[in-house]
Amino acid sequence: MLGSMSERPKRKKLDDAGCGRAGCHAPEGVTCVVAVACKETEAPDNYFYHISDSEHVCSKCSNYYYRSDKPGHTEFNAWREKWRTTSKCAPVTKLFLTEEILPYWTQCSLCLRWRQLPKGVDLTKIKQETWSCLDMELSCDEIESADVRLVTGSTWLEKLTVPPLLKNSPAEPFLVHYFSDGVGMSGGAGQTTRAEEDVIAEPVVLKGPLDGNFKPFNQPGQQGKALCFRPDIMETDEERTFPEFKRFQVFYLALRNLIIAMWNLDPREHVTVQRVKRAVIVRGIVRIRYSLEAIRVVSFLTQRGIINTGVLPLTVDPDTFLISPERKPSIVVVGAGISGLAAARQLHMFGYQVKVLEARDRVGGRIWDDHSMGCCAAKGAQIITGCINNPSTLMCKQLGIPLHPIKDSYCQLFEEDGEPVTQDADRRADLHFNALLDAVAEWKLERLNLSKTKGGIEKLDSNSTTTGSKTSLEEKLSELHRLSVTQGRQSFTDDEKRLIQFHMSNLEYACGASLNKVSAMWWDQNEEYSQFTGDHSFIHRGYSAITDGLANGLDIALNQEVTKIDYSGDKVIVKTNKDEHLTDKVIVTLPLAILQSSDVTFTPLLPDWKSHCIQRMGVGCIEKIAMKFPKNFWSDKIKGSEFFGHVPSTEELRGMFTIFYDINTPNKKGPHVLMSVICGDAMSYRKETSSSNIVNNCLSLLRSMFQDVPNPDDYWVTNWSRDRFSKMSYSYMGLSSMGKDYDQMAADVEEKVFFAGEATNRRFPQTVTGAYLSGIREACKIVERGYSSTSY
Repeated sequence: MLGSMSERPKRKKLDDAGCGRAGCHAPEGVTCVVAVACKETEAPDNYFYHISDSEHVCSKCSNYYYRSDKPGHTEFNAWREKWRTTSKCAPVTKLFLTEEILPYWTQCSLCLRWRQLPKGVDLTKIKQETWSCLDMELSCDEIESADVRLVTGSTWLEKLTVPPLLKNSPAEPFLVHYFSDGVGMSGGAGQTTRAEEDVIAEPVVLKGPLDGNFKPFNQPGQQGKALCFRPDIMETDEERTFPEFKRFQVFYLALRNLIIAMWNLDPREHVTVQRVKRAVIVRGIVRIRYSLEAIRVVSFLTQRGIINTGVLPLTVDPDTFLISPERKPSIVVVGAGISGLAAARQLHMFGYQVKVLEARDRVGGRIWDDHSMGCCAAKGAQIITGCINNPSTLMCKQLGIPLHPIKDSYCQLFEEDGEPVTQDADRRADLHFNALLDAVAEWKLERLNLSKTKGGIEKLDSNSTTTGSKTSLEEKLSELHRLSVTQGRQSFTDDEKRLIQFHMSNLEYACGASLNKVSAMWWDQNEEYSQFTGDHSFIHRGYSAITDGLANGLDIALNQEVTKIDYSGDKVIVKTNKDEHLTDKVIVTLPLAILQSSDVTFTPLLPDWKSHCIQRMGVGCIEKIAMKFPKNFWSDKIKGSEFFGHVPSTEELRGMFTIFYDINTPNKKGPHVLMSVICGDAMSYRKETSSSNIVNNCLSLLRSMFQDVPNPDDYWVTNWSRDRFSKMSYSYMGLSSMGKDYDQMAADVEEKVFFAGEATNRRFPQTVTGAYLSGIREACKIVERGYSSTSY
């Protein structure tokens, strides 16, 4: 088995003309690949040690380094001491020969034949892009070694007796806290030492010129982050795609880690197969196998949007994207929001003909930025929630857009009379509210455990509408609060009660709905998955810069309102207010509220499992108000913070302007713009009230909190609930919803109708990032189902 080196290899005398290892496919007359202490035709008492089917070392050359009385022992001993400080496996002679002595192989840039470099020639010292047979005084007509063909065999890897570890891997700075050989890297890579029993509890600070927002690998002793890989073990989908590597994981991990590291070091350039081939530095003929497998692994990681994603130019490298000359299915994407644009761009990269249909006169969907006030004031999303490994962060880097981290400082809260809330009262209310949420989580866990004995949560709740999963979050929080007062004998002042309402309002902002409509059982169903961590940051140029970048170069038809999708035949017919489009497959990225309405009809009707799921999901909505003032009247009182809060005077006013953001903080000289939100039950007030009255009510509140508040020079108030093409902001878990509904929302129908959007992403719903990743997911489905692995 690959990596097992303590066992003494089988051997055979030189005069027996072959390798004695069982199953070795080497041709008759094997020779010593090292040849430092022997001649190929002498010493009949010599033995061959098997490295691979293509490489063998005689005992004389092995002893030349192993025995203390031989000239090479000093070199071997120095290597062995260094190896012990960075690696787990034993520093045996055969590993040393593989790591330090075997010759390198490289490919001629002219004839593309593989050539073994002369002994002593360092692969890192030659320019691989231009190296040719002429550099070795060879003719390109000279036949390639027969050993090259052996490397491509399906069982060749099984015959390796030491793991092939990469030198100078780009993954080194990311993996300093791992044993190098456990993650596919050479022990001479310069890793920091770590005792095997050590556990790293403190945050790991990666060394070198690395961007702190790009941490693609989990670190020992830390909780996982979103879009992080275990560098020392294959993921489930990797094992499914590359089952042949399950027994030889180090080989695969070395290549995968290298590729992911290359991407994270500079995501502004495609990671092509050729770049990867040049970056693979390993002695021996195994480098050829790495180069062959690079095609498959690069394509696999690209399909899934792990590398070569975002707003890179739409250049196509057939090797990187495994594009075949055969006709690809035609694709229509309904909706030019970020999920539709992500899907279309990804499919375009893989050679598909994609048409995007958008009902609006612009791209972006619910991403909509306004610049009329002299800065970017987003009517939709503007904040990246958790920048580490976030695709939105990556695309900002690709576009050169600076991020402005929101200071992790105390948010000053004010009563309506302008009096600041004391930190003691705020802290006590905050602790109590978090304790209530913890109690909800415990209640949920108890019910999930009970459901396992009752045949599932649906059966458990079949006779209950008030104590089961249909319990609202408001109801459960209120119940637990009453218990804390009656049984826990806690008491709260009027100020603290209002503060609890403030926290309830904040939760309604996050959910996009009144808590009496949100499922207590499933409201935070995505918490079981690793989430994005790091700073929350403003995109002061706005998310529209990202959607514009994604749209660049795509075939997008604006003002095309889709009214019907007919998938009854072999082809799908997508009908709009202007045209009909015949296509093989369609990706529907319509907002949940549009799917729930009859604005778009499906023929035949969507199956019950899909339509019922659509109707169960909650349609959430919040509205935003932005006001531009001739001066900044708030900074002094809030002590330079970027946001402040207002505590509602009554429960009925919960959701009205509870949070204010200074959205132009980096520019202290102006313009001076404040933004606030309306959410929860206060949404009914927005639907019944004009924008001017809403602004006047907000001004009255501000004037009760601050002195000398002028009239705004400009303002706007969103009205997403009445927006014809969205009718919502983002989804939530309704009273009849369950976490698995997100999975059903994401499921395709008859492999012809696919669905994307934030309401189809179970891990990251309600977010721009979740919408983007859902588009990548659907593109991956289509590509994967039409993809067959390259065979050799």
